[in-house]
Amino acid sequence: MYLSDAQQVVDFLNKNAGDSLVSGVFRSRGGTLVKLYGSKNIAALFFHTKEKIIIPVTDTSRFPKEPITNLEEGIRANFAGKIRSFSLLPEFGKVVKIEAATLSMIVPLFGGKPVQIFDFSGNLVWSEKRSLELKPLEKPMRDFPLTFENPLFWESWFIEKSDAGLSLLREQLIEKRRRKLIDLIALAKSESERHRSNAELYTKNATLLKANLYALDANERRPFIELTGSDGLTCRIELDPAKTLVQNMERFFSLIRRSRNGITACEARISELEEKLKNIAEINELQSSAVKTEKKKAKAQVHIPYHKFRADNGRIFLVGKDDRDNDELTFKIALPHDIWFHAKDYHGSHVIMKMKKNEQIRQADLLTACRLAIIYSKAKKGGCGEVWYTERKNVTKKKGANAGSVTFKNAKVIYMRDVKMPENLKKEDE
Repeated sequence: MYLSDAQQVVDFLNKNAGDSLVSGVFRSRGGTLVKLYGSKNIAALFFHTKEKIIIPVTDTSRFPKEPITNLEEGIRANFAGKIRSFSLLPEFGKVVKIEAATLSMIVPLFGGKPVQIFDFSGNLVWSEKRSLELKPLEKPMRDFPLTFENPLFWESWFIEKSDAGLSLLREQLIEKRRRKLIDLIALAKSESERHRSNAELYTKNATLLKANLYALDANERRPFIELTGSDGLTCRIELDPAKTLVQNMERFFSLIRRSRNGITACEARISELEEKLKNIAEINELQSSAVKTEKKKAKAQVHIPYHKFRADNGRIFLVGKDDRDNDELTFKIALPHDIWFHAKDYHGSHVIMKMKKNEQIRQADLLTACRLAIIYSKAKKGGCGEVWYTERKNVTKKKGANAGSVTFKNAKVIYMRDVKMPENLKKEDE
């Protein structure tokens, strides 16, 4: 996508998606899908910083949901409401600005710079990663003619490219599986050969001992014995000195059975692996096994550490799910100027009230957060208790402290009684 293409998409979005509402933010096809409500002709916009594109989307069913990342999590928690306009910032390169009622989101369509959200005073509200300031380009970007006359063509173009990438991934997974099967077959054959060699040795030792036991002291113990076979050759047999000769003979017969069982198991394993290798090109379950397994692994790695609540006035409250999640919420997601709450003298969740920089706390929001702190703590049973609150920047964690355990300063206390879940809250967990 060239600079001219980005400008074309921005103009199209202004015409068709101005005054639309952000109704959902999802991960799909390695990028971010922002669903829009009330837009004309389109259902969503999609951007992919690695692919360096931002495109209008008409059919969201072609964008399957994937486990969200920190990017989508941050946009969900900090960017909402009616979109006012879209604009391109060519002085910084291929950078798109999306303005909502009180916030703006900066989307750099190139690597190395994070997606960021600012308030209208220019204060940073959230950043995908450590804030990296955008700097004007020393030279303007070189521009090229439009790739498509209609910006809606970008959707089909990207889907085809993405599907081709999935096809390549499928082929790579098949080849990886093929190599693994070959290695497993070689290993099984090597193991079978080892069992076969051991069985021959144990058979020879057991037979010699049994044939000569009449001439030996059956209860004698020795580390080895030399016996002459029917071929006239003398054979040295290593023995277990803790066992008698007859016990060593029985041990050899037991080892023969074990080796033969090993041969049988290896041959069955080899047949199974060779059958899988033979049919590997027909593995249509690849998507339902290998690909799904990868998605499950990814999903297991992506964990949302909080419950999200939104009040009628738009205020967002985040509540930690457990002790480890409390740490992640407080020290990795919350911003220094957000307000932190916790039930005093009770084990419970950390509660974060999202705030703009230098914003004054509303009493109603303060009481809502306190109620959440009580409800998500051991104080819930009694329906009352004291709640600490302070700015997040005043909360610290000592090295080696248990998960969820923190220290803080400059905290205030509010006593809450007859606590119930506020009716003005809507839970927005996925």
